[in-house]
Amino acid sequence: MRFYVPEWDDNVDAHYDFEHDEHSELGKDERQLQYIWDIFDYETTPIDGVLISREQVEESATKFDRLTSHGVYDEQSNLNIPNWLPTISDCGAWGYKTLPFPPYDNDEMLAFYENLDVTVGVTIDHLVLGSGHETRLYLDKRAFADAEFTPSELPKELTDEVDVMIDEWPSEWPAYVEDYDSTICDAPSVNQFEPEDFEGDPVAVLERLCTDPRAVYREDDTEFRYQLTLNNAREMKELYDANDYSFRLMVAIQGWDPISYARAAEQVLERGYQYIGIGGVAGSNAARIRDIVTGVGNAVKEHERTRKTRVDTHVFGFAKTDAFDAIGQTGMSSFDSASMLRSAWTGGDNYHLDSERRYDALRVRFGSNRDSLEKRIQIALRGQELLHSLRAFDEGELISKAIRAWVTDAERALDGLAPYLKTHRHDDAYDQRLLRDIEEHFRDDYEYGRELRASFSRPLRNAVIKLLRDDNPKSPLDFDKYQSLIDTAREQFDGTFPRMAETIEQREKYSGDTGTFDQIWLLVEDYASWIGDERLLEEYKRLLREEPWKECDCRICREHGIEVAIFRANNRNRRRGFHNTKRFYDQFREALPKTLVAMPASDSLTSWSSVEGYFLTEQTDFWSDVHDLPVAEVGVISAEGIHEWWSEPPTTVSLDPTEMAASVGEFCARYQKVFLYDPDKTIHPDVVERIEQQGCTIASYQVPSEFRAAVLDQLGYDSEFLPEFMVQKGLMEF
Repeated sequence: MRFYVPEWDDNVDAHYDFEHDEHSELGKDERQLQYIWDIFDYETTPIDGVLISREQVEESATKFDRLTSHGVYDEQSNLNIPNWLPTISDCGAWGYKTLPFPPYDNDEMLAFYENLDVTVGVTIDHLVLGSGHETRLYLDKRAFADAEFTPSELPKELTDEVDVMIDEWPSEWPAYVEDYDSTICDAPSVNQFEPEDFEGDPVAVLERLCTDPRAVYREDDTEFRYQLTLNNAREMKELYDANDYSFRLMVAIQGWDPISYARAAEQVLERGYQYIGIGGVAGSNAARIRDIVTGVGNAVKEHERTRKTRVDTHVFGFAKTDAFDAIGQTGMSSFDSASMLRSAWTGGDNYHLDSERRYDALRVRFGSNRDSLEKRIQIALRGQELLHSLRAFDEGELISKAIRAWVTDAERALDGLAPYLKTHRHDDAYDQRLLRDIEEHFRDDYEYGRELRASFSRPLRNAVIKLLRDDNPKSPLDFDKYQSLIDTAREQFDGTFPRMAETIEQREKYSGDTGTFDQIWLLVEDYASWIGDERLLEEYKRLLREEPWKECDCRICREHGIEVAIFRANNRNRRRGFHNTKRFYDQFREALPKTLVAMPASDSLTSWSSVEGYFLTEQTDFWSDVHDLPVAEVGVISAEGIHEWWSEPPTTVSLDPTEMAASVGEFCARYQKVFLYDPDKTIHPDVVERIEQQGCTIASYQVPSEFRAAVLDQLGYDSEFLPEFMVQKGLMEF
C-alpha cells in the first residue's frame, strides 16, 4: 500500500539561518528549496508518491508553464521529483466544487497529464456535495461585480429553498457543457444582476433563471454530479484506449453513501478500469470512511474473483490512523493526505510523536504590520531573548550565558551601525533601484546586518535600507534620519535587556545544574503572558517537561532539535509538518507493513502486452493465490528490477544475480516484507542476501497456498479477510 502527499508548494529554504531568522537568499528563486523528498533519503522518505492537482498547478502561470513544458520529474520543473516516486495527477475537484460544471474537457485533461509526465492521471469528477439540499442554484459571481446589491442581500425565501453557490465562472466553458446547458455558453458578455431578478416567489425566480446565462438551476444536483462523473469516466476511457498515453488511467468515483459508491465502482469496473479513486471523503470521520471503503472493496473483490484480475483502489483525502485496518482489509492500495503536514501550523496539537502523543509547538511570534516600529522592535527583542534561551535549554547549557551572549551581539549591531553608515552610506552598492539589492548588500557587508534584523526587527532594517536608497552623495540626507532610527532601537533596548539573566543565573548557581525546566519556564511564562498566549501555558509546560523532539529520530529533529517544536514562520512550521508526516508514515508502516509479493520472471514475459496477461496465462497457480491479496504489491522480478502486475513487461529479461541483487535490493530498501514464490529455486542467494541487508524480511515458498496464507498471517487477516458489507446483510440503512 502506498501513501501519497499532495503537492502544494510545500518547500523550505535548505540553508535557512535559524539563529537570525534569515533566508539564505532574499529572492526565492535564488534559494535552494527542499521538498520532503529532498530532506529525507531514499530509504526514509515518508511518502510513496506525490499527488499533483491541476487546481494547484494553475495557481501560478509560471508554475503551469514550467510543469507542462518540462514534466514533474525534470530538474527545470523546480519540483524535481525523484524518478522512483510515482505521481498521481487529478483535476482538483475541491477547487471547483461551487461551479455548475468542471471547467476542464476530457481531451484537455488527458493532454495535461501527458505533458506533466505523471505516472497516473485521474478522470474528471464533480464532487457530490452534502449540504442537505438536492436542489441547487449556481450564480456567476461576475454578475455581482458592479451590481446594485450583493449576494448577501439575496432573498431569504430563495436561499432557504435552494442551496445557492456563487463563484466566478470561466470566461469560456469546455465544449461538453453545450450538451447540458447551452444558455451559459452563448452569452457574449456578463450582464449585472438587478434586484428585480430575484423578486417574487422562489418558484417563479427559479423558473426565470433556468434560461438565464448567469445562472444554472438543478432540481437534483446530487444525481447530476454523480452521473456526470460516470459519464466522464466512460468518455475518458474511450479516449484513453484510442491513444497511446504514457500514464496509467485512474477513474474517480463519487457518491453520497456506501451503496452509491459501490454502484459507481461496479459501473466503472465493467468499463475495464483497473484503478479506482474514491473521491469526496476528505474530512469524513473514520466510521464513514470504513463504510464507504467496505462497500467499494466488496464490489472490487467480487469483480477480482469473478474475472481473475486485480484492481487497485485509491482513497483521496484519507488520513485516519484508526481506519488503517479497514482500508487494509478492504484492499485499498493507496491513499493521500496533507493533513499531517497542515496540522503543523493550524490549531493546536501541531507537533506529533504519534496519533496519541501530540503537543502544542511553542509560539514565538513576529510582530504585525499594524504594530508601530517601537512595538515591532520590542517583540523582536523579546523573541530573540527567548529563542536563545530555548536553544541553551535544549543543549543543557547555561541559559544566563546564552542571554548575555545575545545581548552582546545585539549591542554590537546597534553600536556599530552609525559608524558603518557614516563610512558607507554613499557606496556605489547602495545606488540601486531595487530595495532587495540594497538589502542584500547591507546584510552581507555590514558585519552585524543579520543581527540587526533578528534583534531589532526587519522593519527597522528596512527603514535603514530605504534611507540608503534615497541618500545621494550630491544631495545627502541629514544623518539625523539614520540616528533617529538608531535612537528608537536604543530606547527599547538599553536598560531593559538582559531582562532575566541575573534571576536565572541565581537559579543556576543554587541548583548547580544548567538548562533545566525551572530555569526556562521563567522566560516562557513571562513571554507568553506578555505576548497574550497565557491560555497555552499548560501545553507549553507539557512540551518542555517531556521534550518530545529528543525522542524522535527523524532527520529533521536530529538536525534542528527544539527549532522543530517552535511555532514561527514557514521554515520551522513546514519542517515540523515534514516531521509530522514522517511520524504518521511510521505508524502506517507499523499497521500495514510495506509488502512485496513477487516471483522471478521468465523469458516468455517479453511476449505479453502486460504483466497481468503473463500471470493469467503462464503463472495461473501463482496468480490465483495472489491476485486479490490486500495491502501487498504484486509483480515479477528480474535483473531490470520490479515489474508490477499492471505494467508493460520489459523488452528483455535477465536473471543475472549481480544485476538483480543491485536493482531489486535497492527497490526493497523501502519495504519490510518480501514474499517470494520461487518453485524452481531460480533466485540466487546473493539476491536474497542483498534484500536482507536492506533490513527487509524475505520468505520464499514453493507452494502457492502456503504463500497466500503467509501473506495474510503477517497482516493478521483470516482467509476471508474482507469485512462484510452490512447493507447486503440488511443490518444497515442509508
